[in-house]
This record gives sequence, C-alpha cells and structure tokens, in this order.
Amino acid sequence: MRAFDKFVISGASLAVLALLPGCLAGAVAAGAVTAAYVGGDLEAHLEGSPKRIVEASEAALEDMEVRVVSSDASGVDGKVVGRTALDKKVEITVGRETDTTSKISIRIDTFGDEKLSRQILDKIRAKL
Repeated sequence: MRAFDKFVISGASLAVLALLPGCLAGAVAAGAVTAAYVGGDLEAHLEGSPKRIVEASEAALEDMEVRVVSSDASGVDGKVVGRTALDKKVEITVGRETDTTSKISIRIDTFGDEKLSRQILDKIRAKL
C-alpha cells in the first residue's frame, strides 16, 4: 500500500508541474507579468516596432555610459551590442510580434546579470 501512495503522490505532483507553464503563459497573455528573467535573459514585450525599440535601446545604453559596439534594425527584427566599462557584453535582441508590439531580450555577458538587465529595460521603456 505504501508504494501505491508514493505513486499517487508522484503522479499528482507531476500533473501540477505540467500545468505551471500554461499558467505562466496565461499570466503573460493577461499582462500580469511584464518581464521574465529566464536562463540569463531578461525578456519582455514592448509597444513599438523593432526599429523604434533599437533606437530607444541605443539611447538608453548611451545614458548609462555603455559603449554601443554595433546596432542594426529592420521592420522585422533588430540587435544592439554594447560593452560596459568592465568589458561586459550587453546584447539586446528585438523581434516583431504584431504590428504594434515587439519582444525584447537583454543578456549581459555569458551568464546574465538580472539587476543590470532590469536597469537597461527600465531605461528603454523611458525612452519609448
């Protein structure tokens, strides 16, 4: 009987875990989650075209005294690469989702830096 109880508890736990990504996706769709830090990347959805967000990203990095190394944008996507004073790589990628929104991803160096990523995102939002 003990083995059966463990089996039932394990199955119930797996069922609950399987539902979590769906809940998170629902929260994102509802606008409850504005930015998510996942695996070293800060991801968010912003109002604006990739070109407009890339321009705002360049301005935000310049305000923070981060040297912009390269920048390119189209109507579909865009990318900005910068370097901090400590030579940490800042990579911002933008992809168009709808006619009015884009998805942005910010990564600092190899492993990410959530605090700096959020500061950059706040500056970008202020520039939009």
